[in-house]
Amino acid sequence: MGKLKLRDEIAVSSTWDLTKIYPSDDAWYQELETLKQEYPAYDQYKETMMESAEQLYALLKFDEKISRKLEKLYVYASMKSDQDKGNTTYLEMSSNIEILYQEIIKKSVYITPTLLKYPYSKIEAWYQEKPELKEFELSLQEIYRYQPHTLSEEKEKLLASYSGALNTIDNVFDVLTNSDMNLGMIKNEEGEEVELTEGNYSVYIRSKNREVRKQAFHRLFSSYEQFKNTIASTFVGNIEKAKAYAETHHYNTSLQAYLFRDELTEDIYQTLIDTVNNKIDVIKKYFQLKKEVLSLDEMHLYDIYVDIVKGSDKNYTFEEAQKIVENAFVIFGEEYQKTLHRAFTERWIDIYPNKGKRSGAYSGGCYDTLPYVLLNYNGSLNDISTLAHELGHSVHSYYARTNNPYQTGDYCIFVAEIASTVNELLLSHYLLEHTNDKEEKLQILAELMELFKGTIYRQTMFAEFEKMMHDKKQQGLALTSDTISHEYYELNKKYFANEVILDDKIKYEWARIPHFYTPFYVFKYATGLSCACKIVTDILSNKPNAKENYIAFLKHGSKDHPIEHLKMVGIDITKPDYIESAIDMFDQTIEKFKKIYHS
Repeated sequence: MGKLKLRDEIAVSSTWDLTKIYPSDDAWYQELETLKQEYPAYDQYKETMMESAEQLYALLKFDEKISRKLEKLYVYASMKSDQDKGNTTYLEMSSNIEILYQEIIKKSVYITPTLLKYPYSKIEAWYQEKPELKEFELSLQEIYRYQPHTLSEEKEKLLASYSGALNTIDNVFDVLTNSDMNLGMIKNEEGEEVELTEGNYSVYIRSKNREVRKQAFHRLFSSYEQFKNTIASTFVGNIEKAKAYAETHHYNTSLQAYLFRDELTEDIYQTLIDTVNNKIDVIKKYFQLKKEVLSLDEMHLYDIYVDIVKGSDKNYTFEEAQKIVENAFVIFGEEYQKTLHRAFTERWIDIYPNKGKRSGAYSGGCYDTLPYVLLNYNGSLNDISTLAHELGHSVHSYYARTNNPYQTGDYCIFVAEIASTVNELLLSHYLLEHTNDKEEKLQILAELMELFKGTIYRQTMFAEFEKMMHDKKQQGLALTSDTISHEYYELNKKYFANEVILDDKIKYEWARIPHFYTPFYVFKYATGLSCACKIVTDILSNKPNAKENYIAFLKHGSKDHPIEHLKMVGIDITKPDYIESAIDMFDQTIEKFKKIYHS
């Protein structure tokens, strides 16, 4: 790769158009100053908000206005900063917004506790008196749903005052693992001494040179072993924080507390673990195939990430990528096609890497902006998949926002990865149907198999480990670095034994997983992919109304909690069949690969 261009060397047509949020930085600062002048008016509603329907409605409209301005300001500042992390102007903007956000939280913290001093029947009576108040009905119902778990205003304020101190647990882990830890040196494919980092580990663990990936594996986890007691302290501290939050807010368990937002039950979480455990044979079948293709006498854990096919060196221009993506999603109909075309022609997408630009990719924005996409496009087949993935998010966001009022114009995190993964799966199907190149077909299938392995099996193993650790703390058992490492090793045995040699150092892998500091999140990756597989299976098999139901699902916003929302596409997440369907797709993908590979 050549030297990265500076931001101002990138063609404007290849960048996102943030002037549609604010025409200039000056306009942003003007809005910021306006908001600073406006938000103190929260005080004037504190004593009067429950005096009448009119007063409550006025407060809620004011709160909405402040929230929407705050979101727009934040989106502009953060996206401008992501264009060039070296530009301190936008870092300062982001800091200003963070400070203002905390001030607004303090000013508005009284709203929920004050509401909950009154029965919901009072609100229902006010709907008749002032019908406009029903605009906030779902939001108000959600507040009252939390009533058994909401403390008094004084207690909530007290807990909020400790939030900064409690969040240092996550910060200590982040600083230690990303800044202070030195992972040491390894020899690369050319025999040169190179420094190992968390950033380049993913490259070396996929090296075609087995000695390189072995070195990377042992060097990385030996480093984590050295800090096992410190990291165990942050890990257990985070579990203690979750336990304290759950107990203080009258939940039975930490898991129940974290599932409550999406109205999910602990049985749904356990169903994922049980179903995947019952289908362990499929991941072992994949490892048997990988061992055969790589011509290994024995497979170690440091072998499981290496690509099993060389992969195509073909490079695609962004114009070619656009054509492929648009053609792949013709299946969704004219309206979806028009929305996609707008993304390409109206500069929703920031396409190419530049010096200082944030790495990776995402879909972002808020209710009052376009659903922008950040890419670092280099022309690989994987880059096209990333484009399809992020556009899945963006079209979902666009549909949710344009078909719902602000209060329901978003979607919950539980369903967030479904639309993006549906796009990935359909793109793979399209590419397989439109190439006769054996190596390209094998590459597509190989990437699909890795998606299933990494998302359904690995994330479920993480979810099982998390529940195990939180349960032990709930039972009053001590969690030391040795206990945690032993349990993690035993879990690896269940998922990998017989097909993969369990290198002893894997017992320290738990210490490098940042997602464990957002409790009970990772299972959503596995359930999201499983739901996407069911949707794609129904669409490709021409199940009646499958496409129409899916588009309606995208437009539904957050009018329902996930259990009801997913019923729109024929999925009952209280039952295991949608997960079994995804694992069946994984199994079929393995068989397709074997058939083509041996042909």
